[in-house]
Amino acid sequence: MNDNKYPFVSYARDPRFLTLRSLQTPQGRSRTGLYIIEGIRHLARAVEHNASIESVFLDPSVLSNPFGQRLARRLRKGGVSGIRLSHQLYRGLTLATEPQAIGAVLRQQCLSSAAASVQPNSLWLAVESIESPGNLGTTIRTAEAAGVSGVFILSADCDPYDPATVRASMGSLFSQRLVRCSVREFRDWGHSNGIAVVASSPAGLMDYKALHYRFPAVLVIGSEKRGLSDQLLELADFVVRIPMRAATH
Repeated sequence: MNDNKYPFVSYARDPRFLTLRSLQTPQGRSRTGLYIIEGIRHLARAVEHNASIESVFLDPSVLSNPFGQRLARRLRKGGVSGIRLSHQLYRGLTLATEPQAIGAVLRQQCLSSAAASVQPNSLWLAVESIESPGNLGTTIRTAEAAGVSGVFILSADCDPYDPATVRASMGSLFSQRLVRCSVREFRDWGHSNGIAVVASSPAGLMDYKALHYRFPAVLVIGSEKRGLSDQLLELADFVVRIPMRAATH
C-alpha cells in the first residue's frame, strides 16, 4: 500500500506501539477507556455503525485488499490519525492466523442502566459471568441475530472489549447496546421498567419454549461452569432450562 501519510513505526519501544500493546490488557483498557479491533470486516462494521474510532494502525507491506485500502484512505481523509507498523510489530497485535493488516483503536461505548431505555416489546440479555472471552463474543453475536435490544454485563471480570471477545463478536459489538452495571442497579432497572426477568439454569423446571413470555423481558445467563449465582436466581420471575439436543447417529 503506497500511503506515506501516516508515520512509520518499527521500534518495539516506540510509545505509540506501546500504547497499542497496553490495550491488549484489562488494565490498559480500563485506564484509557479504549480498545482495539483488527481486520477489514470489523473496521468496516465500526464505520457502518459510526463507532468512535480514535486512530488506525496498518501494515503497508501486507495490506493489498482493495476494499481495505479504500477504507484506510477514507479514514485518513476524514481526519482519523494513525500509524504504519512494521510487519513484525503488527503481528504482535493480532490474534488472526492470517492478519488483514489493518486495525483501529476505538472508544468504549458502555451505557449505564439509567440510560438503557426500554421499548414495550423488547427483549434484553444479561450476562452475569462468562469465563471464556470467545464465548462472550459469540453470545453478543447471537444476541444481534436474535434481535436483542441490548446486553447487560453484570460482572467486572466479564470484559466485552477483550481482543478475543471483539474478534468472536464478528462486528456485532458495534450494533449492540452494552450496559455495564451492578446486580443491584440491574434489579432496580428491571423493577422501574416492569421487566420480566427470566433466568436460565439447568435446574429450571420449565423448558424455555414452554414459557408464555411477557414483554419487555430480559434473559439472564451465568458462567459456563457455575451457572447463575443465588442472588440472580432470587431476582428471577421465571427460571427456565435450555435443553441440549442429543446427538443422533
